[in-house]
This record gives sequence, structure tokens and C-alpha cells, in this order.
Amino acid sequence: MTSTFAVHYTERLVPLTRLHLSTQTKPTSDGAELELTHAMLQGSPSEETVLESMDFLRYFVARKGNPGLQSDSEELLLYNAVVRKTIFNMYALAVDLYLQESSAAQLDAEWWADIEQSTWSVASYLLQSSPSRLCRVLQLIQTRNMSIRWSAFRPSSIARFYWDAAPIRLNPFTIALFPYLRDQSSAVASVSPVTAGRSTRPYSLVPLTVQIRDGVMYSIQRVVSLLLFPLRLAREECQLRRKELEKVRDERAEVLGKLLELRPLLANGLEADFNLSITGSSIDNEALTAFLFKFAIVTSGNVSEKVGLPLIQQLLFAFEDHRIMHDEYLEAHDLRRPSRLTLLWPRLFLLPPLTLYCAKYLYASRATLADLMLDVLNTVQNFFKGWLFDPIKDVLITIRAGGEDGVIVRREAVAADLDSLERMTLDLAREKLSYDSTQLEALSQRIRQGDLTAVLKIYEEDIKNPVKSAISGTLLRSMFIQVQKAKVDLDQALAGIDKLLKSQELTFAFVGVAPALAVIYVAGGFLGGLLSIRPGRYGGKLKKTSVWLAMRRIERLLLFQPKLAHHHHNTENVHSDTIPALTTGLLVLSLAHLREYALTSLPARSRLREGFLEDIEDLEDPGLRRSEKLRIIDRMWKSWGKELGWYDLAGGRSNS
Repeated sequence: MTSTFAVHYTERLVPLTRLHLSTQTKPTSDGAELELTHAMLQGSPSEETVLESMDFLRYFVARKGNPGLQSDSEELLLYNAVVRKTIFNMYALAVDLYLQESSAAQLDAEWWADIEQSTWSVASYLLQSSPSRLCRVLQLIQTRNMSIRWSAFRPSSIARFYWDAAPIRLNPFTIALFPYLRDQSSAVASVSPVTAGRSTRPYSLVPLTVQIRDGVMYSIQRVVSLLLFPLRLAREECQLRRKELEKVRDERAEVLGKLLELRPLLANGLEADFNLSITGSSIDNEALTAFLFKFAIVTSGNVSEKVGLPLIQQLLFAFEDHRIMHDEYLEAHDLRRPSRLTLLWPRLFLLPPLTLYCAKYLYASRATLADLMLDVLNTVQNFFKGWLFDPIKDVLITIRAGGEDGVIVRREAVAADLDSLERMTLDLAREKLSYDSTQLEALSQRIRQGDLTAVLKIYEEDIKNPVKSAISGTLLRSMFIQVQKAKVDLDQALAGIDKLLKSQELTFAFVGVAPALAVIYVAGGFLGGLLSIRPGRYGGKLKKTSVWLAMRRIERLLLFQPKLAHHHHNTENVHSDTIPALTTGLLVLSLAHLREYALTSLPARSRLREGFLEDIEDLEDPGLRRSEKLRIIDRMWKSWGKELGWYDLAGGRSNS
């Protein structure tokens, strides 16, 4: 089955392979068989259908008693349509084959690169692959009839396990542990790990303490080097596999680019009418014939003298041989990722005992854990009730009440104190000053305004003779009235403060519930990220980062066109406006990743998705030159960079 990209890239050629027959003529038995074969080829291209069509065509031409095909017969039209569809399916299979191989090589190369960059990942990989390495060592021991003694585990013996006396000559056991060293001896440094760091100063010229210190430091370096040397070899192994996979990727990508350059030639051949002789030895179509020969050169590297159906059959067999050789090459050089069982065996090995230990510990501490869980539940319950639900309830009550009640004092208490002051003052003025009703009413108004001048005048007269006034006068009454006045003033001040607090009561209520809401928000975000409940907008940061890297890789490919190792003799100008086949193939890999992202992560039936796919189609157009594709890249950065967060991922924001 063809991939999504292969279908997308070849679907425009499908209308050229359709056949329109007249419905007035009833087809013969041979025509019916040809029509069934043509209908079978209308599905997704596969090697099985193409081989079946080839077998049928050979059988159709080689039948005994076949009178031949007339130039105007519908059988000839059907026969030529089947051949046309077979060639098209063969081209689609070739595009899909090299796309899959180059994509798989790129993904595996990126996996090895990730392992190579981290010391912890290298150590994990070394542990995961240790069973297969030990099996190779045991096979070596069994082959050479070696015996294992306890003396082999001394430091000097372990050192010799990696190196012989000569520092560059590798030990067979080391090659068994790291097979890549068999052909990559020069990749290892010539300094032996057990002799690195040895002091060159003559011991006779230094004090004893310095000799002891140098000896201790040398021993420590020796142990550390012995421990780190396997990690170094494992890292070099990952690096070598990454480079080999990148080489395979470039070779397949170059062929893929050349195949895509043949699409216009194939389209011209499918559009033109042609006749295939009954013997299948020639095709009367120059464009299609030229396509088949160039196709053979691109895929197999040589031009066969065969033409017509025999050449097509030979190319199909070449595809099968290529796939077998590709798999054998990857297996021989051990370039594929380790199997899932190899990567998971440490976890599978450690998981049962750890699970048993945890279950035993939990069962032994069940009482303590029950109390702890009870405390946690009570804490959570009190938190939600005392710090979330009750404050929110108070906020709703405050909004509904509207701030009528006092916070510090009530209006009734202030009014009662003021009425008491008014009665005390009026009684004193009536008895001492003999005020009539009109004067008393005016005094009442002044008291409401805080004016107690009449009482103060009486107080001023009383303090002239304080003892006499205290015994027989009104000194005490005027003093008590002033005390009551001070109380009224205090109540009015508190009422003002109370009014200010009431105006901000809703603010205080929200401030009280804000910490609980903040805790809920942080905890919910942490749990959501931990459980991956929200993958993020447009696929999340991880996918957007991969798309940003793909965009950067595409622009770099267009600016600095890569070359294969065997193209070192090519003097082609790097700054040429034409795009070479290798660059085209590598662009296809990145564009396939962009298309997959757009189809899976961007919202369907949106302007963002449709515009993004249109830009990808423009970049896939082989008719556009390098400068034009660079302008498309610039348009994509300006159009989608801010929306997809590319500027933030790049460590800065757009200044435009």
C-alpha cells in the first residue's frame, strides 16, 4: 500500500490512466478479462496487483490461436489502458518505496542521535543491549574453548579485557562486545584507558607524600577510565550508526528526488496515445519509452536492452531485490533500533520485585497509611469547605445583601447615643437657661449639627466656682453631657470607617477566596499536565517544536544544498537556482512531516489548515525554482509563525 504522500503526489496522474469505452459495443470475452484487470488496477497500487496484471498480459499475448489485435478494436484500447495503468502503479510503488526507506532511515538516525547526546541515555542503552553483547562474548569463549577463572576479575585482567599490550590493537572480547570496532579501529583513541593520566615525573626526585598522592590519583583515574570506557565505546557506536543511517537516507532521498523529477515525463507519456505490439516488444510512444529507460537508470543504475513488458517486469523484480538488499544491509550493520523487548527488559526485570516490595511495605504500613489518608481527606475537606465554598458563599451573600448592615457599629446605636445627648442637653437648657419651646427647637437643630455652645457656656460659668458648682450646681451634668458628646463623635467616626469598609467588602471577600482559587488552579494545571488531559493548542509544544525544526531544515536545505560523499567530484555551483535531486528528496521528507502535522493537529475546515496545506503544495511543486521556494518559506514564517508560536520556540519574538 502506498503512503499518504505518495498518493497525494501521484493522484493528479490518475485521470490520465482512466479509460472511456463506448457502451454501444458489447465487449468480447478477452475484452471482459482486460476490463476486469483494468478495474483491479484502479485501487491502491500494490505489488500484488501489478504482478497479477503482468502475468495476465503475458498470458494474453502468448495464448495460442490469438488472431491479433486490430488497431481500432476496443480490446486494443483496454490492453493499452492496462499497460498504462501498470506503468503508473509501478511509478507510484517506486515513489512510496524510496519515501518509506528514507523516512525510516531519518527517524532511526534521529533516535540514535538522541541516545548519543545524553550520557544517561548511552548508559541505559548499554544496559539494555548488555544481554546480546554478553551472548556474543560467551559464543567467543565457547568457540575458542576458553576457561574463566577468578583471577580474570582483577583490575589488570579487566584492563586487558579491553586492550592488549599494544594500545591500538583491540582485544577480541572488546570486538565481541562492540562489533563496530572490527572495521572502525581508527575511531578509537590510541591512548589506553588504563595508562591515561600516568605521571611522567621520576619518583626519585619527588617526596614520598607526592608519590603517594600521584599513586592514589592514578588509581582513581584508572578505575574511572575503566568505568567510562564502555560508555565511550557505546557512544561511538551510536554515532557510527547515526552516520550510516544518514548516508542511507541521503542515497534513498536522492533517488526519490530523481523519481519526482520524472513525473512530468510520465504525465506526457500517459496523455499521448500509444500502441503496444501484440508481442509486447515495443511501445509506440517516445515519451513513455524515454520515461521507462530513465526510470530504469534511476532505480537500478543500468539500462536494459529489453523494452515493453519485459522491461516493466524486470523493474518490478528489481524493486523486490532492492528491498531485500536494503533489509540485509540494515541487518548486517545493525542499524535499526533495538526491539521493544530489548528496551523494556530492565523494567520488566525490575518491576516484579519492586512491585512485590512495595506491596509488602504498603501492607505492613496499612494502619499508618490509613491514618495518613484520613488526614489527607480531612485536610482536603476542610480546605474546600473553609477556604473555598464558605468564602464563595459569603461573596454571594454580600452581593445579595448590598452592604446594608454595619461592620463595626450599627446605625441604630449611633442614633440612640445622639438622641440621648439631645435629651440631656435640652433638659439642662430648660432648667438652667429657661428656654422656651422655640429656643429649645433651635437648640435641638444645633445639637444635631454638633454645636453645644449653650452647654459650654454653662460649663464655663460652673468652673469658676468648681466646688460650689459640683455640690449645688450643674458642673457634673455639663461634664457628663460632654462625655456623651465625645461618645457620639466616636460613634460617628466609627460609622465613617464602617461605611468605608462596607464599600470595599466585596473586594475583601474576593481577596479571601483568591488563595484557594490559586491553589486549585495550580493543582489542576499540574494534574492536567501529568495526566496529559490537555495536549495543548495545535498539537502541543512538542509537535510545534518538531514543525519548527522541519521548517528550519527546509530553509537550510534550500540555502545550503547537501551533497553525497560520492559527489565530491561534482563541480556544480551550490548557489544555482535549480534544485538537485538530493535536495528535492530531503525536502520531500520534511514536507511529508509538515503535511502529517497539518492533517492531524490543525483544526479541520479552517483557514489555517487550508492555507498551510496550500503552502506545502507550493513547496512540493517541482516546477518552482529555489529562489521561489525560499519566498514561500518566508511567507510561511510571516503567516503562521506567530499563530503557531514559532518565534517563542526559537527563543525570541518577531520584530515585524
